[in-house]
Amino acid sequence: MAAPAQTIGPLFREKRGVEVLIDLGGSETLLPRILAGAPGDVFICHDPFEQKVKEAGRWAGSTRVGLLKPVLLARPGNPLNLKSVHDLTNRNLRIGIGDPRYSTCGALFVELLAKKGLQNEVMKQVVLQGRTHAEIANGLILGSLDAVVVWKYVARLYEGKVQLVPTADSYPEVNVTVVGLRQSPHPELRDAFLELCRSEQVKTIFAQHGY
Repeated sequence: MAAPAQTIGPLFREKRGVEVLIDLGGSETLLPRILAGAPGDVFICHDPFEQKVKEAGRWAGSTRVGLLKPVLLARPGNPLNLKSVHDLTNRNLRIGIGDPRYSTCGALFVELLAKKGLQNEVMKQVVLQGRTHAEIANGLILGSLDAVVVWKYVARLYEGKVQLVPTADSYPEVNVTVVGLRQSPHPELRDAFLELCRSEQVKTIFAQHGY
């Protein structure tokens, strides 16, 4: 969620005259620091991390700003003519996904394969289970991978270097949420930032970045 966050920060600075400092990292990387009491004001995350903040008693309001969806990406022009996850059973493919142990996207994809009875066949073709979407996307861009499954925003981030393959696959809804933190050193500014994020302007920014 770095790109939309870096767009919203200057908007808030214009409204309130304060600098917004952004600590970039995956939801799963930032959560332990938040639970340890790091003095953050807001946490931009995806499901299920808001619930973990609530369970730890550190939640102070929130707003949903977008959605995440796993998508299949191929190289530009889709040279292998991929059309669905069923095509990923081809044993000549080299596939990259998020490591299901750490990646919500990777876990959802593996669950989908299991429901379709394709897990064994497709996972044999998985040669990379990455920790970051940048690592996975770069494998496709540089040619070491033929197809990847990542969040939809990656297609927007690397537009022109990858191609989105539309499929009819259905995944559970994954919310992107701005969560206010109880340990905030600036509760008034925290609440003002949450209010900005409730606006259609901010939701449009997330949508434009593929959320």
